Amino acid sequence: MVVDVLCRWLVGLGADEVCTVPGEAFLPLLARARAHGLHTVTTRHEGGAGFMAVASARLTGKPGVVAVNRSPGSTNVSIAVDAAAADPTPLVVLVGDIPTGADRRTAFQGADLAGMFGALATTFTLTVDGLGEQLAKAAEVLAGPVPQPVVLLVPEDLWTAGSEVEVPPPPPALAEPDLGELLPVLTDAARPVLLAGRLLRSRHTDGTANDLLSVLAQKAGLPVLVGNKQQDLLDNLHPNYAGHLHLGTPRQVRERLAQADVVVLLGEFADEIHMSGWTGPRVHVVDRQAPRDVLEALAAADWPAPAPERSAWVRGWHELAEDLAAPHPKPFEDGIDFTHVAAALDADLPADAVITFDAGNFSSWIHRYVHAGPKRLMLALGNGAMGFGVPAAVAAAHRYPQRTVVAVVGDGGLLMTGDELATGRAQGRCPVVVVADNGGYGTIDQHARRQFPGTYCGTSLHTPNLVTWAEAFGMPGETVRSPHEVPGAVRRALAAGPGGYLLHVRTSLRAGHANKE
Repeated sequence: MVVDVLCRWLVGLGADEVCTVPGEAFLPLLARARAHGLHTVTTRHEGGAGFMAVASARLTGKPGVVAVNRSPGSTNVSIAVDAAAADPTPLVVLVGDIPTGADRRTAFQGADLAGMFGALATTFTLTVDGLGEQLAKAAEVLAGPVPQPVVLLVPEDLWTAGSEVEVPPPPPALAEPDLGELLPVLTDAARPVLLAGRLLRSRHTDGTANDLLSVLAQKAGLPVLVGNKQQDLLDNLHPNYAGHLHLGTPRQVRERLAQADVVVLLGEFADEIHMSGWTGPRVHVVDRQAPRDVLEALAAADWPAPAPERSAWVRGWHELAEDLAAPHPKPFEDGIDFTHVAAALDADLPADAVITFDAGNFSSWIHRYVHAGPKRLMLALGNGAMGFGVPAAVAAAHRYPQRTVVAVVGDGGLLMTGDELATGRAQGRCPVVVVADNGGYGTIDQHARRQFPGTYCGTSLHTPNLVTWAEAFGMPGETVRSPHEVPGAVRRALAAGPGGYLLHVRTSLRAGHANKE
């Protein structure tokens, strides 16, 4: 049957689970998944299921898998498809579609899913005759140098259709890297900068990107900046670590970057976040080869000893990064400076902790003051989608039951997908959840105050009693209202064990952003 071909194909890609909200249009998949070694993760919302699958892909290096019903289930999962496309992630979305030949205008939940998903991802409507070719093309997209999500629309009657199709072989390996242009650029530059990015994670999560970057940086004498939300690519205490670029990159970093004579983007994109303010004469973008293979080749190459001037250039970068990471909390009348929480987490988090983020200005304090790497992982989305933090943490707690997992979320994002704590409870392990509650959509409030001073733009929120809310999931918690309560509360949260803990922090809305001057 087609369902067995699809299951074998998923297992061949390295998948071991399917995240889902069960639906009648793909019941054969749920009935056969276990027989093929695919664990079913039953979630509370398709958006949460999709975010869990994205997090799973980030943690394993293998495609994440999510299965949903046709509209409206498919529209719910589209947020994860958008996130996987923006932050290149191999994600397989299986959609139980209307039966073959049915009229979409009259069929129940018959929306034009090919048109909708086709704007976000490579999309196939599967057929018996074309199944082998369609799956082979999908595998190429998932395993490419820039991995992307794939949506497979499976007509409801196709799952149980007979099929003699053999599972297509894996796509061929990418071409060997050519360093001919790159080596002279990096060797001859007086003030180079290596910008390491998300594509260095493709198909790998074994930590060797960190090791390879360390070797390359030291041998070649390179300061290493990391891309947006990629802070854990290099040990932040490494002498060649230069900081990271993001929407709120400090002015000092931009000014120093302007002094570089070449920027090499390795596994990252030359988008407005990374290139804003860059005035150097040359940018060399590595985008035609597998970035991870290029990194391995660069680390293995012979490099001349760095000149004293270049070594001083590297030292200046790291000194700036460490200076910016030194916490200096400020007093605010409307709540706690989140610097206190970030400093406490940095001091008490285990070296192998996993931190997941939701979108919002609150994350800027964690990125600035919490050191990452080489095993302290950080999972976040670069496209600003809210709702990722809790589902990602639930996925990480399931993948790494012996490690401390902390979700750092805002009061807005928490109540978008926080119900996935029920999924964590069902799996026997919940994360620690740190909630930065400033009483509103803080990032948008900051923009509104700047663009329309004195005008209310709907950014305030009324948040329920979050400790009581957490207790409904069987999770203890507490509220912190003053800075002196923070260290003890963080220690209690991190010591909570597999039942999880919710730390509700009343933060300052006026503080705005960790890098606000």
